[in-house]
Amino acid sequence: MSLRLHFAVRSDVGHVREGNEDSAYAGLRLLAVADGMGGHAAGEVASSTVISRLADLDDAIDSDDLVTELNEAVRDANRQLREMSLENSALDGMGTTVTAVLSSGDMLGVLHVGDSRAYLLRDGVLSQVTHDHTLVQDLVDQGRITPEQANTHPQRSLLMRALDGREVEPDLSVRQAIAGDRYLLCTDGLSGVVSEETILETLLLPTPQEAVDQLVDLALKGGGPDNITVVVADIEEDHGEAEPYPLVAGAAAEKRAVPGASPARSGPNPQYPDHESAAAKAARIGRPGFHRRDRQAQASDRGDDDGDDSDPEGSGGRRSGRRVLFVSTVVFVLIAAGAAAGWTYVRGQYYVGVDDEHVALFQGVKGIPLSSVVLPRRQPLSEVAEPDQAELRRGIRAGSRDDAEKIISRLRTPATPSVRPSPSPTDRSKVPSGTSGSSLLSTALCQPATGAGVTVPGCPTTPVPTPSP
Repeated sequence: MSLRLHFAVRSDVGHVREGNEDSAYAGLRLLAVADGMGGHAAGEVASSTVISRLADLDDAIDSDDLVTELNEAVRDANRQLREMSLENSALDGMGTTVTAVLSSGDMLGVLHVGDSRAYLLRDGVLSQVTHDHTLVQDLVDQGRITPEQANTHPQRSLLMRALDGREVEPDLSVRQAIAGDRYLLCTDGLSGVVSEETILETLLLPTPQEAVDQLVDLALKGGGPDNITVVVADIEEDHGEAEPYPLVAGAAAEKRAVPGASPARSGPNPQYPDHESAAAKAARIGRPGFHRRDRQAQASDRGDDDGDDSDPEGSGGRRSGRRVLFVSTVVFVLIAAGAAAGWTYVRGQYYVGVDDEHVALFQGVKGIPLSSVVLPRRQPLSEVAEPDQAELRRGIRAGSRDDAEKIISRLRTPATPSVRPSPSPTDRSKVPSGTSGSSLLSTALCQPATGAGVTVPGCPTTPVPTPSP
């Protein structure tokens, strides 16, 4: 007996973010989530690009080499991210996580980069399939902090791996698919807010749709500090039922040209039932009853002669063509949106660099004319350690103006020893470009601006000076 996926998807912007940078896909063979970063417009483009490329695998012929298919698709998407950022300066610094599961027969291929997660519920036991590529997870692995300390660590949002156009090695694995298994794929908007105990309890609900809705609602009740994207899929025996149409959620679904679409939860537009695009149909979140037989019925109602779902070109062929059109439209529209938002994005960025051979704080992105000095410094570049001079000339990204000022305050003099850990972490709110080993940012990891005497799990403590009697 062959196996199939029964799935549900939902994505929500949350209560804090201005837009949804997550994207997700669920289809007959493929489940995937991606958490974009680098600013609202750039994050949308990054996650949508990766999901769009992975979606091609859902129509691919069966293959025993699942991890190769996944790896090649993600590498293609990563190269595309690099090309897009080089062509459009407003997209510089964009990146995304990705977690994907590809099925074939009774086997599953799993690919993972970043801190989105995949879980498996089997026989009432929940296990985490993926391993977070974060600084705090590395500290846990080294025994320097506990998992409980990792949950409150000040640097818990720092990524060690992400798709940002640079070379990256995904985690790849193959698993056996067993009827009755339930898989959960989610971004950290869920896993960072809802405990694993609560996730387990919720995944025991009867249907994927009930579980998806409850999980997203729990994350929202927990404050919804980030975008929340959840995919739940059951592995079932295939008894020949109609195949469900694939679902797209989040940023990849928001930018379709369908009037009345909600940015928080994608869905159908009831006012235009006969003019839905492929993207609109794919974005029927929470509608597991939409099958190919519904498309046949719609075609019959319109008097189309090719509404027979048994016709290969009328089913798989049209479906594949519609997805190609959808993917092209999504990428084109999102690039246009990124360019339109370019000025706002650039003015919201900060970096530390060099102005007239002096250290200065800039507002903008290095190399873009819109950048300007907002905090000139009198400190000559010659008074800074040589390794830091090189990084200053390249420009050191900062998440905010406060972060930039902290970097300046920690500049080392030539007499200060240079410490360069490798690899350096990536701030979850952005993806650095130019260098992967910033000594200044690495030094800042264990020096939160909270004063001496504060202990940060996994970092050396700063002694409090004792006054002389």
